[in-house]
Amino acid sequence: MSRIASTDTESQESLKEKYDLGTLQIIKRLFQYIGGKNKKFVAPLAIIISLNIVFNWFSPLIFKFLIDEGLGGYFGSGGSGDINTIITAGVFYSLITILSVLTRIGQGYIIQKLATITMYNLRYELFTKFQFLGLDYHDSPDKTAGKKVSYLTNDVNTLQELINSGLLAVIGNIFLVFGALAFMIILSPQLTLVSFLIIPLIFLIGGGIFTKARKYFQELRERVSNVTSTLDESIMGMRTIQSFAVEEENYEEFTNATLKERETTLKSAKLFALIPGLALLIISSGLMALFFTGGVLIRDGVITVGTLVAFIFYIFQFFEPMIALIGFFTLLQNSIAAGARMVNLLDMEPSIREKKDAKEIQKIQGDIKYHKVTFHYEEDQPVLKDISVHIKPEERLALVGYTGAGKSTFIKLLSRFYDPNNGQILLDGNDLRDLKLDTIRRRMGIVLQENFLFSTSVMENIRYGKLNASDEQVIEAAKKVSAHEFIVELESGYQTIVGERGNKLSEGERQLIAFARALIADPPILILDEATSSVDPYSELLIQQALETLLQGRTSISIAHRLSTIINSDRIIVLDKGKIIEEGSHQELVEKGGFYEHLYEMQFKDPFKKEEIKEKFSTDDLDEKILS
Repeated sequence: MSRIASTDTESQESLKEKYDLGTLQIIKRLFQYIGGKNKKFVAPLAIIISLNIVFNWFSPLIFKFLIDEGLGGYFGSGGSGDINTIITAGVFYSLITILSVLTRIGQGYIIQKLATITMYNLRYELFTKFQFLGLDYHDSPDKTAGKKVSYLTNDVNTLQELINSGLLAVIGNIFLVFGALAFMIILSPQLTLVSFLIIPLIFLIGGGIFTKARKYFQELRERVSNVTSTLDESIMGMRTIQSFAVEEENYEEFTNATLKERETTLKSAKLFALIPGLALLIISSGLMALFFTGGVLIRDGVITVGTLVAFIFYIFQFFEPMIALIGFFTLLQNSIAAGARMVNLLDMEPSIREKKDAKEIQKIQGDIKYHKVTFHYEEDQPVLKDISVHIKPEERLALVGYTGAGKSTFIKLLSRFYDPNNGQILLDGNDLRDLKLDTIRRRMGIVLQENFLFSTSVMENIRYGKLNASDEQVIEAAKKVSAHEFIVELESGYQTIVGERGNKLSEGERQLIAFARALIADPPILILDEATSSVDPYSELLIQQALETLLQGRTSISIAHRLSTIINSDRIIVLDKGKIIEEGSHQELVEKGGFYEHLYEMQFKDPFKKEEIKEKFSTDDLDEKILS
């Protein structure tokens, strides 16, 4: 229920902030996406729409000609009609109808093609944007995977529907309305004045409806996103849900999210159910007044019967596009909410940006310096405080400390997933902010505690570390981390599909594959973040033996809670509350009798001393006590 509660308490003010772009701004941006990258379709579409408008404009004049000239003029004239005139009118009407149908077919095809191309372009740009947004965006608690998927599916599909439903034909409808109005005035100013009496009613009612509608659709976009997010988390966490037998509670949570979406949808449905009835009532009232006035004008000889018939056609040409525009703006309200979300995302600047003159280093020695580095995720809550460390090329450095001490943040800054708030980090004498991101990240092999495996083969998962690696290189990397033995015993060996997130493999097997994936890239810098914590003791022993060979010639940084995995490191840094409190080799730190020595005793001698350590080494003068 907590996933939904945070959204339910979201104020209308925050919703307004999310959709602070005006409707015209969003429509302008959408036209840029539609026409900007598909210019070759714009001119043919404009010509086809223009021809269709012209054909519509002249169709009523054929009926005026038919009635006044072919069927004997206005009532009471005693005209007998002219068969040649009737045939001529029929030929012209048939020709215009055929041409009108052809232009409508061409218009529909081009619009659907533009809608499809725009959909793919938007999905590509959104996906690309996700690739380059920093971890501060992806780690945000309200940016769940489901909500991100909602951008690429629900929101993009909504805009595709908008384009298909006539975003590009709106301009044509506007011209059709003004053209019909011009012909109405020419045919009869009196009838035009009567017809216009109902227009203020349309705008008065429509304006009120659309103002309320946008609020509903903004809310609906959020509700749909929440449903997608809840569904995604439920599917991905199904093993946990079933393990704790909370299927009923999870069902209730998903049901609540769905019900809230349905509630908002029904609100908007009730609102828009009024539109056709109100429009019909208003137009019918206008036609009654028109018939009465037209009858008087015909009786007085001011207009002909053909003029009244043609005028009625123009009335429909005037109001039909207007009703279509009302329907379009109804859909637009939904699309504007989706469009605002996407435009805001596409305009978002990544927190980590590469300089235009960023340097590329072909060969990295692995010399790393942290110079007075301070970093915080939230203001006034520093995670690292004035850290200064020099890691020499090929040195094996280890970081230890309690959870929350700043160990993982230390390596996130090195990978430049975040930038320091103060200080700088140097790689081979170069500030990381002056280097290309590829230079930094492609030369670092990273193995995490929980590594992501793609639902493809073992071979492809290992090759992900070096996409052009041969099968032989993949196998060799697997052998170096002792993964080859279990891989060849799988049902299809290296071609075995590992399943979603590698669920067909054990945690230890997934970790070994992650080792092979990192090492096949032959990185000069290797980062191990709790990399052996999920591995059984036998596999850990094999990995430790392999690492003794693999770490030769590389700079490495290892994070570990299990001190047995970092005893052979050249240097160990002990972090607590974002500060370095101890530094030295394993033997030096044990002999020092400080924080590290107590951690060592807790793991290898007395596993129940954790509270004693916390009590002894958690005061504000921790540095003085440890380092004195």
